[in-house]
Amino acid sequence: MKRIIINYIAVFAGLAIAAFGIVAFVLPSGVMIGSSTGVGRVMEHFYGIPVSYTVMAFNGILFLAGWICLGKKFAGSIIVSTFAYPMFINLFEHTRFADGITDNVMLATIYGGVLAGVGMGIVIKCGASTGGTDILAIIFNRKLGISVGLPMYFIDFAILLTQVIFARNMEEILLGILLTFFYSMVADKVVLMGGSSVQIFIISEKHQQMRRAFADMVIGNTVFYGESGYQENKQDILLCVLPARELNRVQRAILSIDPEAFFTISSVKEVKGRGFSFETGAAKRIRREKSNLT
Repeated sequence: MKRIIINYIAVFAGLAIAAFGIVAFVLPSGVMIGSSTGVGRVMEHFYGIPVSYTVMAFNGILFLAGWICLGKKFAGSIIVSTFAYPMFINLFEHTRFADGITDNVMLATIYGGVLAGVGMGIVIKCGASTGGTDILAIIFNRKLGISVGLPMYFIDFAILLTQVIFARNMEEILLGILLTFFYSMVADKVVLMGGSSVQIFIISEKHQQMRRAFADMVIGNTVFYGESGYQENKQDILLCVLPARELNRVQRAILSIDPEAFFTISSVKEVKGRGFSFETGAAKRIRREKSNLT
């Protein structure tokens, strides 16, 4: 229970940091931005609707789409991010204590991108989602087998294009691209030193229970038969390679089964094959069946 509370506190902190970076630096500078915040900026420009209101409505629609397409279990995992993020934006917009931090657009781009990236990275590292257009990307991944990154880039690019209409100059467009690069890079670093996938080696006497738990989670694993160096005891070693966003969930599963388990976590630069560079076969079918059950 304590771990769950700490996890939620971290998620809220990450959302607050990201929202502060957007309100204090990005929105005042006029730099273009993607995701639901970019949609909010478009609506504010043309209709005068506050960004937080549009983000709340847009995230709510995508939340319902996630519920319908991916099930209530998925919806439950993103409900906090879906509505807490626009609430933080609204809070910072109304307090206005961040006004006038800098008039330098380049500094605003850098600091806004770094803070947004740190916030998003914390949220993803906690096993949550930042909501918004992430949900569409996950729907495409689960239903069509498309890599999560591809639709995310296309969606963000489309949202950026809509802001070109009212960009004051070419610099705003270029800085918008730079901002996207900054927060993506920083978020990756926060999740796990830039790695999109992680590798876990696990040594535990309860390895059979862990294998069953991983099967339920649709997390692949390989068993190595080893021997301890000091006592020369025979032992099974589990190897898992998984997306970084799944790391928190897998860690919780390991520690709940065996609090004394020995495991190492390392970043993986690139992974190719079923379940990573393309979603086919049993893993895709099992994920779809589990989604339908929930």
